[in-house]
Amino acid sequence: MTLTSLIRRYVEAYASQSMFQSRKAQMIDLDVNQMVISSGDDQRSVIAFDPPMKSLREVRERVVQLDQDALQILGRSDISITTFIPTYTNPAHLGLFIVCSLCFLLFPRQANWQPGSLLYDNVLYHVPRFANFVAKVGWTIFVFMVPIHATECVIMARKLARHGCTFLDAVWWKWVGTCFIEGVASFARLNALIEEKRKEKAAKTH
Repeated sequence: MTLTSLIRRYVEAYASQSMFQSRKAQMIDLDVNQMVISSGDDQRSVIAFDPPMKSLREVRERVVQLDQDALQILGRSDISITTFIPTYTNPAHLGLFIVCSLCFLLFPRQANWQPGSLLYDNVLYHVPRFANFVAKVGWTIFVFMVPIHATECVIMARKLARHGCTFLDAVWWKWVGTCFIEGVASFARLNALIEEKRKEKAAKTH
């Protein structure tokens, strides 16, 4: 949890600013009564402390409480996703990624499974019946795969948003991009990352 991420959440939750506006948010003043945050273009937000602090020694406790309240207002988790776990970290996931990539690449074109193609002449000539079957149903499978994987991407995007990761972040594109190819395996890695961060957070509180 960085100061920058805290300030962004403050202006989104308490000043109703969009994620685009909050990207430039910076705290420019702080006293026992309030904090003042600038979002650029002469936009300033004043967030009052209620009740006012008795001294600035209370600031750490107050900003933590403000953040907890902001998370509730925004419907977000206190676990932020700022890193990406690639497929090659898990051999099974890497295998699935390769298979799914080949399916997206080869299924749409019937000629890929017929004599004269590189794939058929080097591999599939051993199993002509299988090749003929896939040539007939490949396009149908592809048509079903696309909306299913697209739906998984929507679910992934919503899950990432709950953890403070949006399409404005580079890691968002990595998670959603791999999700479109491999589907559920990407969720397994993301869930493992969230659980690891949750344990680390719990360990720090003890």
